[in-house]
Amino acid sequence: MDVDKSQYIDQCIIKYESIINNAKEGTAQDNEVLTAITKSMSFGLLKTNYDIWLDECFLHQDWQKWNNLIFQQMRYQLLPGCSGGYDHCQNSLHILEAFACGDNKIMERILPSELGLTKNGYPFYVVMSNLLRAIWYRDEILLLKALYAAEKFVGTKKPQWERSVVAFLLSLHKENVEAMGNHLQNLCSGYMRADFSKAMKQLCVPAHGLYCLAQNLLPAEIFQQIKMPEHKNFSQGFAKWRNENPHPVLNLYFEYPAPLEILNQIYVAPVAKSIISQPYLHSDNPYHSLQLKKKWFLDEEAMLIAFVENV
Repeated sequence: MDVDKSQYIDQCIIKYESIINNAKEGTAQDNEVLTAITKSMSFGLLKTNYDIWLDECFLHQDWQKWNNLIFQQMRYQLLPGCSGGYDHCQNSLHILEAFACGDNKIMERILPSELGLTKNGYPFYVVMSNLLRAIWYRDEILLLKALYAAEKFVGTKKPQWERSVVAFLLSLHKENVEAMGNHLQNLCSGYMRADFSKAMKQLCVPAHGLYCLAQNLLPAEIFQQIKMPEHKNFSQGFAKWRNENPHPVLNLYFEYPAPLEILNQIYVAPVAKSIISQPYLHSDNPYHSLQLKKKWFLDEEAMLIAFVENV
């Protein structure tokens, strides 16, 4: 493990120095250098060592370290700069990762109440984010639309794990504990058949996130009746630890040594708040349809600028 860690650090330093040198070829200011580093991380040029770190967690049942790893990986996934072509539904799945590790404040950063309905994105993200937002903010007006779309979605032939997430949220709204347990079990099973890496399939973090979300929203006597999944990609030990630690300390799993200390600051900085815009609204390109012009997209550049200013 020490050899792997040393090699990982060496690789990070090489990439980091290359990014710094390229950024400073002109007359770059400190914030421009920080922007270049953050954007490179967002594009995966400087990334976590999640696969190996997760293997370490499975070897050592230290639940705080499990929490640290989920926290760090989630924060890495939420770094701004790499556009995905969707509106504010784009990062909705990472909210479940945030719930899994107790970083609940991220909900207000990723799906702030003022942005309203999500419409432009992968169907699962749109349906799930609108229902989650309606339940979290207790938005009765939005809830009617979100419930209708969610019930329609679970009746489709979309991937099982996606339907299970939405079905769980519907059951959470109805406080149906038996259904919630079944949907968590189906989520874990369906997750194994999804197009994810082998490492991601080892731990179904979204299932843990939904379980923790239920603990946040339900009375204790109801939440305690939800049956935990019995599946190899769900850790009942970690889930029990989170039940006993609803507000865990949020630490990094891996702290970077010199000269990479800035990466630690980037990971723990406030998550970039979602900003949306209509970049094609005033376009005179004849190939841009009226539908495209009206679409809202996550404004990654504006989010990146705001994020760097905070750091």
